[in-house]
Amino acid sequence: MHTALTSARVLTPDEEIELGTVVIEDGRILEVGADQRPPPGVEVTQLPGTTLVPGFIDIHVHGGGGFSLATPDPEEIRSYARWVVAAGVTSFLASVVAGTPEEGEASLRAVAEVAGPVAGGANLAGAHLEGPFVNHVRRGALPESWLRAPDPALMRRFVDAAGGHLRLLTMAPELPGAGAVLEEALRAGCAVALGHTDASYEQAREAFNAGARHLTHAFNAMRPLHHRAPGPLGAALEADGVTVELIADGVHVHPVAARLLLLARGTANIALVTDGVAPAGLPQGAFRLGGQEAQLSQGRVTLPDGTIAGGAATMDTVVRNIVEWGLAPLSEAVRMASTIPARVLGLGDRKGRIAPGYDADLVALDTELAVVRTWVGGQMVHQRRRDRQG
Repeated sequence: MHTALTSARVLTPDEEIELGTVVIEDGRILEVGADQRPPPGVEVTQLPGTTLVPGFIDIHVHGGGGFSLATPDPEEIRSYARWVVAAGVTSFLASVVAGTPEEGEASLRAVAEVAGPVAGGANLAGAHLEGPFVNHVRRGALPESWLRAPDPALMRRFVDAAGGHLRLLTMAPELPGAGAVLEEALRAGCAVALGHTDASYEQAREAFNAGARHLTHAFNAMRPLHHRAPGPLGAALEADGVTVELIADGVHVHPVAARLLLLARGTANIALVTDGVAPAGLPQGAFRLGGQEAQLSQGRVTLPDGTIAGGAATMDTVVRNIVEWGLAPLSEAVRMASTIPARVLGLGDRKGRIAPGYDADLVALDTELAVVRTWVGGQMVHQRRRDRQG
């Protein structure tokens, strides 16, 4: 059956249609335009006062709503997928951190079991393995027990456990043997990001030249940018084809630093992420991380020693922050939350835009940029409670 979403402002985000109509057929976008008269026989949903944007894609998230994505339980991942659509997320990577390689493999097997569309929820696009081949000097909140020296054989174990669904690896390129792991990941079709790294500018540049194409949570858990030692961020800012993650929650990165990043790299090369953990989206909560209890309080998730242990914000919040901080208009914020992440995942020809032939993954935002409704594959999977009828 054809359906039409109409009477909304539409950000494709390549263009703005003040009063647009999006026609959907079999989970894909059939037509996009300003015509307010959908074809006969089409089921029509009126969306006055809203802005229709492509669904958000979170490529770095560990959980939220009380659900962890680093779990051997596939049903917990499905529960997260059904929860996160309320934040406008229509696809995500499950970011895996564990206490041991064996626990990491168990989590990857759970991701492999769930991968793809989740009934009533977001699409699980695969796994992001954050570590274990990272530098202990920059491990941040990653458990010490998780860290391992680069080992291609262990990398192959992770690839096998993920069953073809390992999409992104975060690693430190300066470690001995890192080059062999990078090559192993690329052979498996897994994109490589630099992160939790003490790499010099030269070491990071070499890794980008070797095929790494992404930088995990810019500024965080890496050698800082210095005017005489630019480090991995400096290398990422000038490297062709490299995307950079930004956690725009006001905790991980100051708004002024975020502004400078956008000025230096441009919104076409930045992916907004949450780095959300299990209590994200809740007023308070706690979870275990490597034998330590991380606590959410006043919008910050920290270990007992004060180390930031992931994000508490949801994707709709980081998008709203970009606009409210005056860093970019909504169209550019949406591009960073949807179009660019889709490109990182190699899905840029299917997701991240409102255009004919693209998946009908859509979000309706109100004038305050809060999520009103979410569609995945043309199916409405979330409607704000106060907007429901009956």
